[in-house]
Order: sequence, then structure tokens, then C-alpha cells
Amino acid sequence: MTTTSTLRNAPNAAVGPGPDCHGWASGQAAAAPTDATRLVERIVAAVRTGDDPAIRDLLHQLADVADTETLLLLHRRLNEDLHHY
Repeated sequence: MTTTSTLRNAPNAAVGPGPDCHGWASGQAAAAPTDATRLVERIVAAVRTGDDPAIRDLLHQLADVADTETLLLLHRRLNEDLHHY
């Protein structure tokens, strides 16, 4: 079953690991960091330092490997920084 059809059939069901702020969590142990996860952390670091050329380069790299879960991770990590700085 695809994510889209899963959401249509059970819109409140959690699909994969997700942020606690949305009311659900996977309950699974964290997996080893993937290349996409490492890119997310590098993007967050570049955003913190304001390195626009690095941000552009890293986003281009992420576009080749990212899935929905990775994009949600990037969103969550960048939002975390909004509340700390």
C-alpha cells in the first residue's frame, strides 16, 4: 500500500517515523544516519552560518536522494532552530 492510499484510507494513521509535535511517533529505534540525513544536518549547519552558496549546493544534492521522510526531517530541524536563536 502506498503512503497516499494509506492516508486516504486512514488519514490519522502515522506513516513511518514522525515528529512528536504532530501527535505521533514511530516507537522504533533510530536508524543509522543515511546520506540524506547527513545532508540535512549539513544544510542546517549552513543555514546557521548563513552560507548561501553551501545551502544551494547541499539542497541540489539533497534533491537527488530525499524522500518525504527526509524532507520532513529537514523541516523539523530548521523549525527547531527558529525557537533557539
